Amino acid sequence: MKKISYLLLVVLFASSCEKNNDSIKEELEKALPVIQVTSMGLMLQTGPFVPADVIGVTFGGAITKANPGTVDFAWYDAPSSGAATRIDSVHFPSFTEKAATANGNNSVTTSFYPATYPNTNYFTGTLALKLTKLPVGNKSYTLRIYVRTEDGSKVSTFAVTKFITMK
Repeated sequence: MKKISYLLLVVLFASSCEKNNDSIKEELEKALPVIQVTSMGLMLQTGPFVPADVIGVTFGGAITKANPGTVDFAWYDAPSSGAATRIDSVHFPSFTEKAATANGNNSVTTSFYPATYPNTNYFTGTLALKLTKLPVGNKSYTLRIYVRTEDGSKVSTFAVTKFITMK
């Protein structure tokens, strides 16, 4: 009888731990953003740049309980005072698009990997960006990236001020 009582206690304890673990996972999942860009950087290139250059930009982030949707980027001037003005922007209908006339011959490639968090994937992407539309004259430009969920209900942005300088 003692053995059965101990066995029942072990089973009850194990099942309560598993249930508690599930609730912790559920609460953690609720706390995570649906989509989030967390980083952006320039790939092994240094400026100043010229309009004929194509730069490689890396970005990363995570998505939880949603499917990836669209990626956009926009260039803004970086004035020393006053509001920034958008110079150029490109829309990609998915997280991976080849260079084409419709996207100004820019491209995006993104890979998704499972995270240790429930229902979450992290992503790493590369943008190949043509600089033909950025005016020259030792001017600096801010790059902003926008990522959206498939249904368009959630968006995350990330910007780096004075990301590049054009000669």
